[in-house]
Amino acid sequence: MLVQPNELNSELYPEIINEITRNNPNEVLLQLKAAEDFIKGYLFKYDLTALFGTDTQAPTYVDESLKKCVKIVASYWLVRKANPNANIQLFADDFSLMIGNNKEPGWLIDVKNGNINPNWPYKIDDPNTPSDESKDANPVFWNSNYKRTNRF
Repeated sequence: MLVQPNELNSELYPEIINEITRNNPNEVLLQLKAAEDFIKGYLFKYDLTALFGTDTQAPTYVDESLKKCVKIVASYWLVRKANPNANIQLFADDFSLMIGNNKEPGWLIDVKNGNINPNWPYKIDDPNTPSDESKDANPVFWNSNYKRTNRF
């Protein structure tokens, strides 16, 4: 995992985490895992093993802004679970800052769309597939409108 449960203490006090989870450390692990899986959906063009690691391997590329994003998403979900003396609006604002929406994109959406380039490793090519994944991860995106047909 990219973020360990004790690192969540930078976002929430340990006693608040214990109250929310009722001293169940597995609940913190579940929320962190869910936050990582949620964020991975936005980062499809990057080497997710290098960024997040696996169950047996640590990440080979550590980015503090990505760790902060995971901690904010996990904290938001923990606070939503039970709000013991925490300002949930503050966490909702942080969540919007990291994720965003269609009208106001957040950090992850800007990374996904190529507006922010965090200099992370892209996927490497798997020779067992028909396409070259390293070229599929092109950081430049474009689209256009259909050609207009005039009728008089």
